[in-house]
Amino acid sequence: MNLDNDKKEFLDYLKYQKKYSSLTIDAYTRNINEFTDYLKKENICSFQEVEYPLIRGYLSFLHHKDLSRNSINHRISSLRSLYAFLVKQELVNDNPMLLVENVKVPKRNPDFLYPDEMIELLDSISTDSDLGIRNKAILELMYACGLRCSETVGLTLNCIDFDQNILLIHGKGNKDRYVPFHEYAKKWLIRYIQEARNNLTAKTGGTPYVFVNNRGQMMTNRGIENIIDRVVKNYDPTKKIHPHTIRHSFATHLLNAGADLRTVQELLGHENLSTTQIYTHITKEHLRNVYLKAHPRNK
Repeated sequence: MNLDNDKKEFLDYLKYQKKYSSLTIDAYTRNINEFTDYLKKENICSFQEVEYPLIRGYLSFLHHKDLSRNSINHRISSLRSLYAFLVKQELVNDNPMLLVENVKVPKRNPDFLYPDEMIELLDSISTDSDLGIRNKAILELMYACGLRCSETVGLTLNCIDFDQNILLIHGKGNKDRYVPFHEYAKKWLIRYIQEARNNLTAKTGGTPYVFVNNRGQMMTNRGIENIIDRVVKNYDPTKKIHPHTIRHSFATHLLNAGADLRTVQELLGHENLSTTQIYTHITKEHLRNVYLKAHPRNK
């Protein structure tokens, strides 16, 4: 048994049998590579040699890297999947990950902007250039539909129905969903496609992806993060706003306006309703604040 051979077999299993997305495969690859590098430094030549004390040593190593608790839990999850596969394939006899628990992460509500803050942020985007028009279209569509970064960069032209104002979104786990968009987002999307996109793709001869970078190529998650960073810096340098802040704001604003939880779950592409329920904590806090400000007995 060989670390690299068994690792490759596991990653091939995720890619060809589980059919995980390329982003998920990349995350697993980074996590498993980090683990195997650690094993090699400990003179471990196979996964069969790994026992629980060594796993504890690896977790201690991760803690000393000052990783966040979520990052450590992602690595634990990757190793659980790895050893479940190795046991199933009879490549190891014992599973040392059975004794490992996740690091406890304090619960906190998602970051979000209030509606007036979101509108101010979107209205602050300069649209006097092709890239500015693109940036405006990206953020308006992300807020209109609650899109993830990966869903935004992966959106193709043939997935837009301008007659019915609906997007076909390829979400996490290769699950598709339909999401409507409003007329204001449609206006900026059409303006981007008609005015800016052709200029940006002129040198490349075209691409099926809706949003492109300044070289006319498909954008990346990091590219959208950089756009949001620049927009926020221009809007209010004191604020910390991430791509998921826009998605969280989308969900929170719909719930505050009376949308039911099941509808928001479907729009976000959440597999489990419990994932969507975290937004109810935000809406309850909003209701409480409104109540305390409005009730005459609280004056």
